[in-house]
Amino acid sequence: SARNTIVYCYGQQGVPKRQHMFGTGGYAERCVTDAITHKASASEQFLITAYIFGLTENLTDCLNPANTQGLIVDTVKEGPKVKHIDRVPISSAADVSGAFKKIWASVNKHFEEVNPDHFATLEAQALPPYNSDTVVVTLLRYIDEADVEAGVENNSLNFVALGDSERPALCGVDPIQIQQYEKNQKTLSSVVGIMQAIRNNRLRIPYGKSKLTLLLKRAYNGDKNNANNATNLPTRTLLVPYVLDDETHAEEAFHTLTMSRRVANMVSAVVVGSTTRDMAVEKWRLELDIMELKDELTIAKQVHEYKPCIYDQAKPVANIAEEENKRVQAILKRREEARDRQLSEVRAKASEEAKRIIEEEEKKSAMTLAQLEREVEAKRAENAELQAERARKVKEYERHLEKIRKKKDEEEALLVKLRDEISGLEEEVKTRQDAVEKKRRQLEMTSHDQAKGREAILKEREEVRSQRAKLLEDRRKQREGWIAQIRETNEKVLSQVQLLTRERLARQQKEGVTSQADEDEMEETEQQVREDIQSIDQHLPKLISLEDNPVDIDVTESIRKQLEEYFTQERDTYLKKLEEERARKAKLEKTVDVFRSRLQESQAKVLKDQLGEAMRKEQHLQSLVEAVLQYLVNGVKMYKVNSQGTIRRRFFFLSEDHNRIHACEIDEAGMPLNRRKPSVTIFLKDVKDVVLGCYTPSFINFAGESALQRARSEAIRNDGTYNPEPTQNITPSNLGRMNYRSFALVFRGGKTLELVCDTDSDSEAWAVALKRLFGYKTPQEIENERRARRREGVAYVPTDALAEIHWGAHFEISGRDGAALLTPQEAQFCSQQHVSPSLFLRIKREVQERSQTAIVTVYDIRVTYSTDLLRSQALYEYFIGAGLFQAPHLHPVAQQGGQQA
Repeated sequence: SARNTIVYCYGQQGVPKRQHMFGTGGYAERCVTDAITHKASASEQFLITAYIFGLTENLTDCLNPANTQGLIVDTVKEGPKVKHIDRVPISSAADVSGAFKKIWASVNKHFEEVNPDHFATLEAQALPPYNSDTVVVTLLRYIDEADVEAGVENNSLNFVALGDSERPALCGVDPIQIQQYEKNQKTLSSVVGIMQAIRNNRLRIPYGKSKLTLLLKRAYNGDKNNANNATNLPTRTLLVPYVLDDETHAEEAFHTLTMSRRVANMVSAVVVGSTTRDMAVEKWRLELDIMELKDELTIAKQVHEYKPCIYDQAKPVANIAEEENKRVQAILKRREEARDRQLSEVRAKASEEAKRIIEEEEKKSAMTLAQLEREVEAKRAENAELQAERARKVKEYERHLEKIRKKKDEEEALLVKLRDEISGLEEEVKTRQDAVEKKRRQLEMTSHDQAKGREAILKEREEVRSQRAKLLEDRRKQREGWIAQIRETNEKVLSQVQLLTRERLARQQKEGVTSQADEDEMEETEQQVREDIQSIDQHLPKLISLEDNPVDIDVTESIRKQLEEYFTQERDTYLKKLEEERARKAKLEKTVDVFRSRLQESQAKVLKDQLGEAMRKEQHLQSLVEAVLQYLVNGVKMYKVNSQGTIRRRFFFLSEDHNRIHACEIDEAGMPLNRRKPSVTIFLKDVKDVVLGCYTPSFINFAGESALQRARSEAIRNDGTYNPEPTQNITPSNLGRMNYRSFALVFRGGKTLELVCDTDSDSEAWAVALKRLFGYKTPQEIENERRARRREGVAYVPTDALAEIHWGAHFEISGRDGAALLTPQEAQFCSQQHVSPSLFLRIKREVQERSQTAIVTVYDIRVTYSTDLLRSQALYEYFIGAGLFQAPHLHPVAQQGGQQA
């Protein structure tokens, strides 16, 4: 993007600030790679330069160590410029990786002597060397080749590793280290001074405090000769501090963190002493140095006057080494005992601290550790039960699927069998047709030649005999197949009846409705099926004979009559049962009709109760508006932001006739002064607009557009904008977080009054009250009022609002959670009404589910999701317009009640 970026890192010696920034895979390499791979157009060109500078004008080229010509040339007209340093073009991630490998190798070699890992002697560890040189890596972006040739970059990305921030060991002795330390602190002070000046919107930025800030003047858009200053956005500056967490470096860590805190909260001028060091700690350090020197003098004196422990003994010591060893062991033993005591004390303190922390956490959460463990165990058991239930259902579904698959295989086998039978019948028909055709031709031949006809007849008789024998054999096989098929079908019917009986018994046992009558009925049904099968097996050989021999006509007739009587009896029994089932069905239908009518009456009653509850909620909202007006008549305290960028706390209240807003001073206790004669009076008729949020000029002059934009995005979260904390100590950095409890009154003359409420409820109260007092109505409210007038038989005459109520700007939802799931209309609504996409989707889903069983009102959205009344009304009307549910007064029951009234 068209924005310069500068990243500083600083810290004491031994922290990995340069490694994290310039090392392999460091954040500088990742940022440059990201900039290269996401360039706006193919014509863009990128050049990278890296150098190290210290006390002199000479520079060390990190990309070309053999280059010794680099230096800083200072001119009166243009200021210091970097000359004779290689600028390497890069166009891919591989180029970036290769460049940073060279940079890290040069930086590592330059600072090798101050690396704590390379301190070989105790002297080097006690008096470490000091190097205050600064490393600068710059990525220059050009629009095209012409800009590269002209040397005019569009913007740049700068990474600066400042020198070590601690005071060197020989700072008061070595003049070179003194100069390096002063130069380092001066550079750090100049960087902080620029940040403070930019943050406080000062007219003059102090670039001239150090050469580093003068070299970065173009990156801060401070070079007047740069034509790209107008198109570049404000420069983004990042300051990354590094500290060591051991007690040896606690003092320098304290200085670093103190400076970071002051950078974040600076309101005064920046100087070296007040910004980079703490004066009280400096005084304490001098005293500590004096004490250390006294201790060293005492130790030296004791060493000088030292006499061995055996010096004054009367008896000579035979083994001096053994005696010294005993005394050394005694000293070591005392040290171990002291260390054990200290360790036991630390453990005791840690145990007490742990118990105290556990008690505090239990008080905060209102649950003990044992209760939490029991709850976790209960959740674990519940999860195990759910897993077992899921496994059981999976097995049950698998068994059911296996039954369905087996049934499908049986049906496919039966279908294949039927197809084979049909094909056999077709072949038999074709054979008979061929025989008939052949016989017809033979008869024609017989009519022409009788002699030949006799021979043909004889021959035909032989063929007919053979065909008849073949046909009889085929019939016999077919009848055998019929008998086998009938018996197989009987077995299947019996098995299916038994299976149905078992399933019905199992289902009744599971439901707990088993009875002896049902079991007897099922046994009787199974017995009747068995008898029918036995009867069929008994009469089957008589009905289907395997031989085509003549049968006894009387016996056949007797069997036919018996079968007719049997089937007649079965038909009568079936018709009787059919009539009983029809009567039962009619009775059940009557019962269902009665139950349906009762259910409809119950639903109508519930819906009527819900409509009444919805009407009561709407009436409650109207009464709540009256209570809000009375609350504002009593008055609230608010912050007033004027055009000069100052904030004052005042007491604001409505007049009794609701036509004016008064403001007066408050005393030290927060009570209003001289309320009967307020210092400021505002007539509501003079107000033209009510702008919600921090978007008017006074807000922008106080905090700055960039700070406001960044803080406003933090004020809205995925769960809404509700903030329970009261407003305290408004600063330019946190004003944007009060975006949803701030508003401005725009008067007809062009002036504005910017106000910040103490709480979200006060802001909502003012918004609701001003909406009522100005007569501002949404399109849905106008339509509702028109319908109400029409029902009353009165013509509706619309009236114009005295003032409009709207947000100062739309909310940017791109990049928010859930934004990709919104439709264009929903995204436009969320942007206009300042509703986060994830909250909108949650409200939409839950309201749609709730509308299936209840009537949704504005009151429900306001109470359930903690959105203010204005945005709750907007969400409610949008959902009605989208057709998610109906308004209470549009419901058929409500319209029917209105017609009856």
